[in-house]
Amino acid sequence: MRPARPAPRLIPLHRRLWSLLPVAGLLAGAGLGFHRVFPVGSLLPVLLVAVPVPMAVSAGLFLARARREGPAPLWPPLVLGAVVWLVTVRVTLFRDAAGGLASGGAVGEIRSALLDAPHAVLTTILPAPTGPGFLVLPHAVLWSASLAATELALRTRSPLLPALPPVLAFGVPLVLGVSGPGSNTPLAAGLVAGTGLLMLLRSPTARHGTVRGLSTGLPVVAVLALAAALLGPRLPGLAAREPYDLRHQVRPPTVHPQSTSPLDQVGAWLQHPETRLFRARTTTGGHNWRLAVLDRYDGVKWTSGAELTRSGGRVPPQPGTDPGGRERVEQQVTLENLPGIWLPAADRPASVKITRRGRGDAPETVGPGRAGSGDAERQLAVDPGSGVLALGGGDGAGVRGNRGLSYTAVSQAPVFDAKRLQYAAVPDGAAHSAATSLPRTDAAGKPIKAVETFAELAAEATAGSSYPYQQAHRLAGWLREHYRYDPTSLPGHAYRNLEFFLTTGKHGTSEQFAASFAVLARTLGLPTRVAVGFRADGAGARGAGGNGSAQITGRDALAWPEVRFEGVGWVPFYPTPGQATKDGSSVPPAGRPEKREKTDRAITKQPPPSAAPDQQDDGKQHDGAAPSGGGGLPVWVYASAAVVLLLLAYCGGAAWAPHRVRRRRRRARDPGQRVLGAWQQIVDRLTEVGLPATAAHTATEVAAFGVARLGGSGSGSGSGSGGQLPALARLVNEVGYGGRAPDEAAAEAAWRHCDAIERSVARAVPRRERVKRALRPGTLLRHSRSGARQ
Repeated sequence: MRPARPAPRLIPLHRRLWSLLPVAGLLAGAGLGFHRVFPVGSLLPVLLVAVPVPMAVSAGLFLARARREGPAPLWPPLVLGAVVWLVTVRVTLFRDAAGGLASGGAVGEIRSALLDAPHAVLTTILPAPTGPGFLVLPHAVLWSASLAATELALRTRSPLLPALPPVLAFGVPLVLGVSGPGSNTPLAAGLVAGTGLLMLLRSPTARHGTVRGLSTGLPVVAVLALAAALLGPRLPGLAAREPYDLRHQVRPPTVHPQSTSPLDQVGAWLQHPETRLFRARTTTGGHNWRLAVLDRYDGVKWTSGAELTRSGGRVPPQPGTDPGGRERVEQQVTLENLPGIWLPAADRPASVKITRRGRGDAPETVGPGRAGSGDAERQLAVDPGSGVLALGGGDGAGVRGNRGLSYTAVSQAPVFDAKRLQYAAVPDGAAHSAATSLPRTDAAGKPIKAVETFAELAAEATAGSSYPYQQAHRLAGWLREHYRYDPTSLPGHAYRNLEFFLTTGKHGTSEQFAASFAVLARTLGLPTRVAVGFRADGAGARGAGGNGSAQITGRDALAWPEVRFEGVGWVPFYPTPGQATKDGSSVPPAGRPEKREKTDRAITKQPPPSAAPDQQDDGKQHDGAAPSGGGGLPVWVYASAAVVLLLLAYCGGAAWAPHRVRRRRRRARDPGQRVLGAWQQIVDRLTEVGLPATAAHTATEVAAFGVARLGGSGSGSGSGSGGQLPALARLVNEVGYGGRAPDEAAAEAAWRHCDAIERSVARAVPRRERVKRALRPGTLLRHSRSGARQ
């Protein structure tokens, strides 16, 4: 007959309950992993609800069932957890949802939002908006992980199994937040440390309690956490920049803007120069306001090929570009009578935040990122290619009534370096072909004569030029020199309009100047596009008043062309001439910033060499360039975590020190030292019930105090725990002063009596008082000295 297997060794209930603390820490770390997906400020309320509430539900049901005989069924916490989650999400996130929970309207809405949330996050520029349709995802993930981890911690004896749900939950932000700001490496190291701590608390080999296991295992946990922190940047999904992104496998909902082209509105704005379009305040002046970018031309109209993507306020940088330097510009804009979906900003902004909603907006459709919250920030869209901002779905609907809408944009405006521009080449490939294409044949397949005229004029204007930037610079100067600015000119930028402007009329608005430059430059092989916006130094802006604010009116409308250079990016040019003054002198080109004027002057003053020198500084960081930022968690999060760790370390030291002293006393090699150690342990515990903490007491006095306080007779025959104290006191005196050498049995008897005294003291002193006493610095110091003397 095979011997029966021993019954599995269960973890004591109190240790299973204590293990919920590292489980909660693991869940919090997994939740903070979403900081690359959502702003931390909106994520913390989700953590404060989705982690402790399901733990309380599960633990409460388990403890209520543990008082009865038999195993606790699993279905009650699962069912109750799901119901409580629906109620909690309905009350916290979907407060404005239509229909009651009982009717199923809110349940269907929550279910739909939860199913759509992953795809919505993957098709949104991170950080994602903070609407209920987005936040329901981390809420559900953390709630499920918290419920599962708590059940595993209470029902199983495995040291590692309760860590599995938090680790799986941490994988969700790793996948969804690859392209987000910051890094999850510190959190991954924290998960490793938390898992190690969980193992120590639940280890079945800790015979002398969890404190002993912690004292021997914490160094191992620290080494594992350090290794995770060092190796984390080399693991997929943890670094701030990771090549592989699941977003590449998900097709975002491409939205092409269908609103009226802003280039068609330039003439209308100029015909009504007093129209107040928007108010603005900037920290640094001299930067034009870019409204939209038009990169497609069909011979009739310039249109935008922007593909708008939802954004929570972040605009991704243009990869592979370095203008030479950057200048931080913070703008506060309030819309007044600006039509369309586009939002003005200085160059390509890095971040945008809606600060006040416009008046008269229609109620939003409930869905991911909106859910009836009424926050215009959830309508914010960005074109990653050009960096332009827009509101709504791209069709112009829902933007009426944006009057009064305010937002703050932060831009890193380029400050171009003359050395980088002078000999910069233009890119080739598919992007170059799209930005240089022109319709050259008509519907019948015959060549369009206007294109030949444009090519001849472009060659005449740039004769003698050697490099792309020199060609663009001369072309802009040629247009300013040979054509006149007239704000009353008729609008239009089709081939026929441009040919008339260049050959016959020779006067027009910035619409004709910018469109003509872009078309002429494309005949030279220069990739171009047209930007529409407003002058920063216009008459309306100058008359705005003090406090750095500006009133932008229709008079400030301006269009300008941009040329793309390899490694530099899109560079604006200003072919529109300034208005002549009364004395006949000319003013600088319309819209050209002062810093750009200095750059052009530095380039034109240098004699052109026979060959372009090697630009060896292409990969270097120039002075004034914006530092490459990482992001990550705010400093206050790390500071708070450090304070919490210090408090936990102190509490751990206070709990570990008395056990360390007791273990050393009981493990002394000499039986006499073990007897004296047991007596010293009794003296320390009797101080908790009133014995003065002084070394002046004799053993007889201590025994008399113990008999009086804990019970027992002086002869040792009493039933109280202090009954054996007088006999033990005599043994202590004989060992300490009489030279007696007790045997092993006497030492073991002394420690058994010490155990009885400690249990009596524990019953006599409330737990709160024992904890307060243990946390006192004096108590910790005394135990440290006692341990050092052993």
